[in-house]
Amino acid sequence: MIHQAHIEVDLGAVRRNALALQAIVGPGTRLCPVIKANAYGHGLAEVAAALADLPGRWGFAIARGEEALALRAAGIKGALLVLGPPPEDGVVDLAAAEVTLGLGSAADLGSVTAQLAGRGLAVDAHLKVNTGMCRMGVEVKEVAGLAARMRESPVRLAGIYSHFATAEAADPSFAHEQLASFHRVLQSVAAEGLLRHIANSAGLVRLPAARLDLVRPGAILYGLNPGMPPAEMPRVQPALRLVARVAEVKTLPRGCTVGYGRRYRIERPSTIVLVPVGYADGYSRALGGVGDVLIGGRRAPVVGAVNMDSITVDVTDLPPVRPGDEVVLLGPQGEERVTVEELAERGGTIPHEVPTRLGSRLPRIYVGGETP
Repeated sequence: MIHQAHIEVDLGAVRRNALALQAIVGPGTRLCPVIKANAYGHGLAEVAAALADLPGRWGFAIARGEEALALRAAGIKGALLVLGPPPEDGVVDLAAAEVTLGLGSAADLGSVTAQLAGRGLAVDAHLKVNTGMCRMGVEVKEVAGLAARMRESPVRLAGIYSHFATAEAADPSFAHEQLASFHRVLQSVAAEGLLRHIANSAGLVRLPAARLDLVRPGAILYGLNPGMPPAEMPRVQPALRLVARVAEVKTLPRGCTVGYGRRYRIERPSTIVLVPVGYADGYSRALGGVGDVLIGGRRAPVVGAVNMDSITVDVTDLPPVRPGDEVVLLGPQGEERVTVEELAERGGTIPHEVPTRLGSRLPRIYVGGETP
């Protein structure tokens, strides 16, 4: 079947981005690519396979245990770090699959220990420290005590980590405060032999002192700007296109209204096309009346409301458009490009949300998977 809409993912671009990031951090620091949330919408197992033999890679980071088990089922070997929190049930399966857990509290340690009791299993864990994110994480003053408790449990302390709250901000002062707190924690627990990591996408680029043993590139791995000043973005390439086909073409007279709520009124004889992508596919409803798509390498505005399964586009000023013509809702076509950052700004959100909300109804088609 010819798909009316699909996502095209350039795995070669993801791999080139990873190599560029490795060159930035240098040989003394290893990458731990963050592939949570279906690899930011790009495909969990496919991205992992494309990066499996990446030089300098330590492992992969995910958010949930089920993501780790899906990677094991897909044949992905090596270290997998569930950033946490750990599940209230299922730790036995994760331990059996040799998955590393992220722990952020004494309660986390208690839950994991209880689940492993009598099973003859142990599990590696990295201890998450709250240095200012105030989300998941052990308070700084409690780290040494919890680390000591771990030595008497089936949970092996293998690493210690934290997370920046503002590494992408124009003012880096709070990130420097967090890094100083993290270093104090490392001194308090005698962190020799433990894997130390705090740098996210913006942190690994902007804060060389934060690179430590591992860095955790997420958004930037896929060519997205995590919010840092554009001039500081390294040369990385967006890896995703959202592509559809024109489903219907209508010529409408002046005075017609288009779609739910009659939000768009035709002010001149116009050509309106129907494109079969909607908010059920992850194309934000907020883009109605403000978004653009590309047809024939030219921009055309999204008019009226974004529907569950479709959008309407005004192509009056374009050369003749026919059913079956390619429409690009995200990514390049010819010399033009609709960027993730553009869609995020117009839709009132952040770049991370744009690809991660793209739904499973859109098949992923993979290109460029060969080793460069």
